[in-house]
Amino acid sequence: MRKPPGVVESRSVSTGIATAPASSANLGPGFDCLGVALGLHCKVEATAADEWVVAELDTTFVPRPTDFVRLAVQEAVGRPMRLVIDSAIPRSRGLGSSAAVMVASAAAAFRALGEEPRPHELYELVAAIEGHGDNAGAAVYGGLVAVADGTLRHLELAPGLSFVFGIPNEPLKTAKARMALPEEMARRAAARNIARVAFLIEGLRTGDVAALAKASGDEIHETHRAELSPLTGKMMEAALEAGAYHAAWSGAGPTAVAVTGDPAPTLAALEDVLGDEGRAVVLDVDHVGWQ
Repeated sequence: MRKPPGVVESRSVSTGIATAPASSANLGPGFDCLGVALGLHCKVEATAADEWVVAELDTTFVPRPTDFVRLAVQEAVGRPMRLVIDSAIPRSRGLGSSAAVMVASAAAAFRALGEEPRPHELYELVAAIEGHGDNAGAAVYGGLVAVADGTLRHLELAPGLSFVFGIPNEPLKTAKARMALPEEMARRAAARNIARVAFLIEGLRTGDVAALAKASGDEIHETHRAELSPLTGKMMEAALEAGAYHAAWSGAGPTAVAVTGDPAPTLAALEDVLGDEGRAVVLDVDHVGWQ
């Protein structure tokens, strides 16, 4: 990454501001390679400081050297910052909150030092910290993205599709969800999942209802995570019964995402399943990414 030129202490103090969107990764069979940016955002204000400070809501703390936000900013600008985070993205719900805050924090830090961040730098930085680029790619570039070995491509989205989310109140840590996954999978299961990805991408591109229906039933991660959040599976079943074209875990969960042409019945179905245990929302696709 670029480093600020000169001696940063000699610069006048200024505040850099940046935002980044939430995202839904995997979308079922696209494990660690598909992500879509969403209309929930994280905003960060960054100011050069002598010591690391992070302020969020009513909490102010000094981040540990291993904290992912500090890692992102340190890699971006190489010096301490005071960060003020205002995020509408629920944490540990499978909506890309960590990628969004890292992208926004790094971009804001660059701007605080008078530099405009480059999108590919933000993407490479955050993808390296997360270990995969689906949420990072969506947060930086917006829209629907596919990533493979550090290479990113935008994918088409049919304009008539809506994304409906059931967001439980109870979080599920990504690390815990990762631990539930096996190291290997059977060849036939892998072949079935490859077919699901093909149908998912084609369905999202064209709005083909039959193709999207063939994309559900992931065997890489959803099958193995089912016991961690039975509520997620119940939401997916209810969404499909209400007419959704496709339903899946959003990221590592516990949020469920449903793709449909008419969001109202799916929204009502998810609300019925959640009751007081969460909320259901329709989220627009963010086609811009970080700003």
